[in-house]
Amino acid sequence: MSARFKIKHTTSLSNVDDRAYWVKPVPLDKVGASNLANTTLFKIAGGNKAFVEIDICSFERNSNCVYLWRGSVLNWLKETKLKQSAEKKLNDIIEPRAEFAGLNMCHNHLMGIVNVTPDSFSDGGQFLVPEKAVQHAGKLKQDGAAIIDIGGESTRPGSNKIDLLEEERRVLPVLQELSKHNSLISVDTRNPVIMRKALYLGARIINDISGFRNREAIQVVIDAFKNGFSPHVIIMHMQGEPSTMQEAPSYNFSPIDIYIYLEKQINLLVSSGLPKSCIAVDVGFGFGKSVSDNLTLIDWMPMFHGLGVPILVGISRKSTIGKIDNNAAVDKRLGGSIALTLRSIDAGVQMIRSHDIQETMQAIKLWQVS
Repeated sequence: MSARFKIKHTTSLSNVDDRAYWVKPVPLDKVGASNLANTTLFKIAGGNKAFVEIDICSFERNSNCVYLWRGSVLNWLKETKLKQSAEKKLNDIIEPRAEFAGLNMCHNHLMGIVNVTPDSFSDGGQFLVPEKAVQHAGKLKQDGAAIIDIGGESTRPGSNKIDLLEEERRVLPVLQELSKHNSLISVDTRNPVIMRKALYLGARIINDISGFRNREAIQVVIDAFKNGFSPHVIIMHMQGEPSTMQEAPSYNFSPIDIYIYLEKQINLLVSSGLPKSCIAVDVGFGFGKSVSDNLTLIDWMPMFHGLGVPILVGISRKSTIGKIDNNAAVDKRLGGSIALTLRSIDAGVQMIRSHDIQETMQAIKLWQVS
């Protein structure tokens, strides 16, 4: 289902900052940044993506319109009636991020996928045997993955939740073995019991596709933090549940709807006792979104830096690529995965979750030196 709101461009700042509004930096390419030597440049999250202009948007429910104003940061700060609020929003965008699980967030990092499942959409069954999963993780690290993300439950569209003991049987042996090799491990789970055991067995990151909706999951993370385990979390947005999420996804305006959700969950975790420096977000590409929703999120990705935390994107081999390219099979979606990865890198995203680490790493290197 398409968005219910229409975008309306405005030249009047008062049309957008008289109500709740969101700020999206407009990143410059290298040529643009180099030609503005005498202009104040702002850096996204302390990284290498600069901007001088921003899009400010707000929405009005009565008219079903998203109002969009584009202008320079300096003009915004000069003309706004809400100077204190504007300065805070700008600071949330430009403030350098703290290290995330020991990784410098001024650089890009790849998260390698290890699906210990029989039915994942891309590589189901290939690494179900623990020895094969560990071997695959080693290759991903050798290819350049900074994080290994272990998942024991397929959450592809139409999948159902699996038994707790089965998820334990799949995930924990692989985690225990990889923990011996100084790997930075993320566990992809929405199960509080698995989260607790994973953190105590050496996982540093909990990657929750359900976005920590479960209060018990939050308590697990808080308990681990209080006990000195330094847990880091990734809050993902998902509309509905995997079994039904693609049946009729619907949003008012997906970037703002998802921003509001992620901001709420960040605040909930922080108020529960987890430092903001331990939190990252994922907009949930493909999880309860139409093709149009997914592409709109890529376009609006810079706006999510306003949340003040690192951003992870998971776009590797997703069905949106196949739907755009004549129903391309899963193993024929590398080109689309890389294209969306480079768009995300240009938007200042810090972490990319990928099946194809070597090819993605090479593409990023070439993109950044060109």
